[in-house]
Amino acid sequence: MAALGGQLPAQSNPLDRYLRQGLERNPTLRQQALAVRQSEAVLQEARGGFLPSATLSARYTDVRGQVVNLGELINPAFSALNQLLGAPQFPTNIDLRLPLRQETALRVAQPIYQAQIASGYRAADAARDAQAATFDAATRALMAEIRSAYVQHAKAVRLAELRRVTRELLVEQTQVITRLVAAGSATPDALSRVRAELAEAQQREAEAGQLSVASGQAFNLLIGSPLDAVVEVVTPDALAFGELPTLEEALRSGLGGREELRALDAGARAAGAQRALAVGSYLPNLAVAVDYGVQGNTYRFTQDADFALLSVVASWNLFNGGRDRARVQQAQLEAERVAVRGEDARRGVELQIRTSWQGAMVAQQAIETAELQREAAERTWQLVRRRAEEGLASALELSEARTGRTAAQLNALFTTYDYYLRRIELDRAAALTPRMAP
Repeated sequence: MAALGGQLPAQSNPLDRYLRQGLERNPTLRQQALAVRQSEAVLQEARGGFLPSATLSARYTDVRGQVVNLGELINPAFSALNQLLGAPQFPTNIDLRLPLRQETALRVAQPIYQAQIASGYRAADAARDAQAATFDAATRALMAEIRSAYVQHAKAVRLAELRRVTRELLVEQTQVITRLVAAGSATPDALSRVRAELAEAQQREAEAGQLSVASGQAFNLLIGSPLDAVVEVVTPDALAFGELPTLEEALRSGLGGREELRALDAGARAAGAQRALAVGSYLPNLAVAVDYGVQGNTYRFTQDADFALLSVVASWNLFNGGRDRARVQQAQLEAERVAVRGEDARRGVELQIRTSWQGAMVAQQAIETAELQREAAERTWQLVRRRAEEGLASALELSEARTGRTAAQLNALFTTYDYYLRRIELDRAAALTPRMAP
């Protein structure tokens, strides 16, 4: 789960703080993190297959009834020997009933060669990497979602401010036309028209205010804050998107850094390990085991009561109805399927990068045009406004200049924030934004 491109600077602007908060509180991302930890535990379990195992076992049996007693066979023979020797040299009361009452032993086993252990470990390792890459992909996607929601809210706030300024200008324009009508320089219909425009501006301002509140609530829901919490909005320049990369840079970053492709690569390694696991069923297994313990009808820890065993165990599955061959074929087909899916995904990622880069490039070029139009409309408005105050411009000219200025401001606003949204999509598609660890 390496942070691609490094970590973002700690709280360099409010958006960084909101990003960290959103990543820490997102329940889906927490589930993904738990899945990564679970896959690491599975890998640890697979690693344990290489190590020896130690097992302590103890048995005590209450022997009753008719059981095998070796003493019944040995005692007559020893009695005959004593008669031949003329002396009680051998015991004739041996009680050796099987099974013995107790047996306590410690077994240490160590696999020497078992192909399934190594293949299983490689499969678990690849699965862990795939899960980690999936977590990173979810993190990057959530970051893009938070950034987009923040930009959308900032856009709504700026739109509300613009609507407020427009309404204030119409209030001022209404006062100017009222004076012109009183001076006989304007007709009453001009005053009616500007009042209608003022009413519409007030309605637009209310709608923009509601949109600002709604976008703020949606953003707070996304980052896990109270819905009515105030969102700190910075100026567009403070978002620090940086220079637009070239298409070659975006392709190189995306094809080499997209977590989805990394997950598919890990999936291909897992499929290869599963095939090796299936092939391993053709190979022999070899292990060694050492047993040490005591046994008898009573517990006695003496040299004549303990025992030690060294066992070398080998097994080889020669034939099991063709099931091993079928498993190998299934694993091979799965590996080929994963390879085809990876190739298709790589082409899809390349298309995403190219499309998002082209959209960002067009949006960036539109910003300069929109800014020139805004500046021209602002100069026209200022000129017509001064002329109207001097009684040299009609109310219609003043209204048209104000309308053109507002339209140009709206176009510049929408164009600027549209570029930011397209940059966020490009950053996600090309893996350009550093991934922040939650």
